[in-house]
Amino acid sequence: MGSSGRCTSFTAGRHSVSADEKRLNVTQSTLDNFLTIARGKYGVSNAKQFGSFDKKRSTDAIFARVDIQLSEKSLLTLRDNFISDRAPLGRDDNTAINLYEVYADAKAVNNSILATLRTVLNPRLTNELKVQHLYTFEESSPGGELPKQNIPRAIIERVESNIGGNSVFTNIQLGGQRYSPEHFYNHVVQLVDNVYFSTNKANFTFGTDIMYSHMNSLYGSEMNGRFYFTGLENFNNMTPYRYAREVALADDPAINQNVVAGGLYAQMQTKLFKGFEMIAGIRADYTTYLNNANYNPVVYQELGLRTDNKLNTFQLQPRVQFNWDINDKHKDYLRFGAAIFGSDINNYAMINNQLFDGTKVLTVDIQNVGVPAPNFVEYRKNPSAAPGKELFDQLGLDRQGTINMNGKDARIPVVYKANISYNHFFNERFKMGITAFMTLARHNYMYVDRNMVDKPLFTLPDEGNRGVFVPLDSVRRTTGNSNWMDGRKSKKVGRVLELNSEGKVNQFAFVVDGTYRYFRDGEISFSYTWNDAKDNTSYNGDVANTATLSLMVKDDPRDLRTMSYSDNQFRHKVVFYGTLPSFWGFNIGVRYSGIGGTRYSLAVGGNVNGDFVNSNDLAYVFDTKNQHVPEKVRQGIQSILDNPLASESIKDYIRKVVVKWLKEMEV
Repeated sequence: MGSSGRCTSFTAGRHSVSADEKRLNVTQSTLDNFLTIARGKYGVSNAKQFGSFDKKRSTDAIFARVDIQLSEKSLLTLRDNFISDRAPLGRDDNTAINLYEVYADAKAVNNSILATLRTVLNPRLTNELKVQHLYTFEESSPGGELPKQNIPRAIIERVESNIGGNSVFTNIQLGGQRYSPEHFYNHVVQLVDNVYFSTNKANFTFGTDIMYSHMNSLYGSEMNGRFYFTGLENFNNMTPYRYAREVALADDPAINQNVVAGGLYAQMQTKLFKGFEMIAGIRADYTTYLNNANYNPVVYQELGLRTDNKLNTFQLQPRVQFNWDINDKHKDYLRFGAAIFGSDINNYAMINNQLFDGTKVLTVDIQNVGVPAPNFVEYRKNPSAAPGKELFDQLGLDRQGTINMNGKDARIPVVYKANISYNHFFNERFKMGITAFMTLARHNYMYVDRNMVDKPLFTLPDEGNRGVFVPLDSVRRTTGNSNWMDGRKSKKVGRVLELNSEGKVNQFAFVVDGTYRYFRDGEISFSYTWNDAKDNTSYNGDVANTATLSLMVKDDPRDLRTMSYSDNQFRHKVVFYGTLPSFWGFNIGVRYSGIGGTRYSLAVGGNVNGDFVNSNDLAYVFDTKNQHVPEKVRQGIQSILDNPLASESIKDYIRKVVVKWLKEMEV
């Protein structure tokens, strides 16, 4: 049994005044003012809420194994592997600055029991049968300062500070973390049978993999509710402009899923000629969900979309690998491999789509008139007092729900991979190699809003004709806030987030590496990687709304035609690893790893295009010399160019974009 703990910290305040104030766009006096209001009117405790906090993560593991020789030909092996992981304060939220009370706790427990029966039928034929039961338990719960049922969160936008004579803005959150409490309890039974057959010329493997899963999932995202405020004055006056909440109709909104998956596979390994080995295989998989989302007639009548679509899950996965020991001298090795891999099903997405079919959860989204008065002091005492399903009757709200659904052509993502490498042993101590990798991912998951009007209702000519998807007269001129509900195709349903398979990734990499054993078992290893990764969306799972948050857009978030640098992009990576010769049974080593060429986007602090999301609009870079641009905007951009602490890469980007705009305008 082993246990480990480590202390980490997160920062919601500052380490040094100048650096953190500029990094977080907030001053200490603003934070103090915020806390005075939060404690006086919203019930926040007197405990420290901003700054650095230690948190200890603990992991316990137990492993047991028993081998039983049943006969001369049969060996039975029993294994049990238990892991318990506890991560207090392990869940933060998606607002720029979160109070300490927002952070939720996470816990995970896994236990696997595996029985393996290996039978040698004859010198050429062996059968290996495996049966496993896997139990997984994952739970998120509010932190110690909040009740276990959780409370709404208050998101205060455009909190203003004055830094260096300039007004800067940020967003601050108090209250509950957005997807706590939630849990995922899974029971998985799996049977795998492999047959190994050898001849004088080749080795064969044939197998089957059958799995049944029962999942009980309590999905918590945005179930606690959230109030939106603009600025500290409205926060102090307790006048939010918006309240939104996903409201479960059942007392227990947990859902059950039963999944059956099966696979067949075969592989051959043989030598085609001296020193040249080939490994070829193929695998076929199919998965079916025995529980599906309900059919929603309103969504079909209004938008022509079926909420009970199933995912196309059949996958055929061939692969081949060639290994050539040139001249069979063990000095030069050339390897080439290519394969098609099917992705695993994103069960979290399937949970979303089954729960949010419009029949189990309804959406409250009130803006301006009718927003309930917040009473966080009462919510902390009685979480059930938070505004919920009673608002439908009190305010006469339409009984609409956020829809998450599978598109009719949605399918499992596919990855096409290929690599080629050459390694040379100069002597028994020193070797070097070069490898090229290609990865093409197709049919990646992405959610898009199908209830958003097809075309912009007006454009912004001063921002490259950026499209806006709400009527012009619905935008509040004092704050710039818009209501996404004014840009819907149908007023009878809310957001309709459809899972499609239009995501793509193109990734290429070259690696040069070497290893030198300089004395006894002491070694020095190094590698250099050049990488290029582009995609049309970097969404890779999580809740449906995350897909719409992660894609930076000019205007239309459904337009996936543009391939740009991935969120996972880096250009260069260097790794160095060295070990001293072992002494008295000890080894001492050092490792250095560094990457460069990661990418970033300049974003607007607000919702310009009028969709649901207020954090993914690309910033338009105005020409600071154009007198038609408001002086405040020009000064803001110029202050970045004049700031010696600002990154030179940001300054270069701004200058290049301005030059590009000017050339396009000339044309």
